[in-house]
Amino acid sequence: MSQGLIKNYSYFGAGDLFAPGRWLDNLLHPYRHTQTCNYQGKPLLIRWTQRAQQALEGRDIPLLVEMQLYFSCMVKKRVLFHSLHDIEEVDTLTINDNLAIIMRAVQASSCDPEEFARHYPAQRILETPAAKSMQARQLDIDCRHGQWQGAFVI
Repeated sequence: MSQGLIKNYSYFGAGDLFAPGRWLDNLLHPYRHTQTCNYQGKPLLIRWTQRAQQALEGRDIPLLVEMQLYFSCMVKKRVLFHSLHDIEEVDTLTINDNLAIIMRAVQASSCDPEEFARHYPAQRILETPAAKSMQARQLDIDCRHGQWQGAFVI
């Protein structure tokens, strides 16, 4: 989910109801670029802004967007950005010359809230059929002030 101009956005927050900065940002920087692909047998809509398109075109190495379901004391959705050559995976899907995606379910090594907040310690990647059946339906990508941002919907 795009953070917009509001820094404290949470599940229990007021959301877009009191976020005119986010409305303005979405008006000025909408997700203009879209592509629908088939990822592991299910459709996935990928949307990215013009800022992200410009940042992608300026890269020498393709960007790998990792959608991660992180299972610890609680389940957290994370979007991580890597260079394509950093991770060698069979489930990586190339979207275009500058963009590739992968989705993984990861089990934490411990349930320590402080360690979870700082380092997200991973014990293993879950390869069960149930973990693989959890697929994203939509991925949004933006690049704001040189920092990649992303969110996905299951």
